[in-house]
Amino acid sequence: MPVDLQPADYVLCGLTIVMAVTGLFRGFSGTLAFALAAAASSAVGTVGWSYSATLTDVMWQRAGGVLVASLLAFGIVRLVVKKTVNGLLAQPADALFGALVGVALGAALLAAWAISGLYPEHSALVRAVSEYVR
Repeated sequence: MPVDLQPADYVLCGLTIVMAVTGLFRGFSGTLAFALAAAASSAVGTVGWSYSATLTDVMWQRAGGVLVASLLAFGIVRLVVKKTVNGLLAQPADALFGALVGVALGAALLAAWAISGLYPEHSALVRAVSEYVR
């Protein structure tokens, strides 16, 4: 079944290729560490922004504190996960699994866009995936 790709589809495919190549060079441990650190940083930022309202009303102080906490969470989680997972796999397997995780992150991005239901008219791939996820 041929699909007429739109510009957003080419951007999604390009991002997936970039994530796969980056995963190939970072390896499984680096890619997994980045993904988990980004999730932890987002969680710390969200929770920190909510709770910092009780500490101060000055916006730049809240933003600065949340930024520092998010960056610390990112760095700590990335370091711990990378050091923990790094010794488990040999170098060729680590690189191959890193590329596969990069492709999986691209597929997760596509699925997240399809699940969100935002602007499906801009992407033929999102419309095709949204038929299966809804």
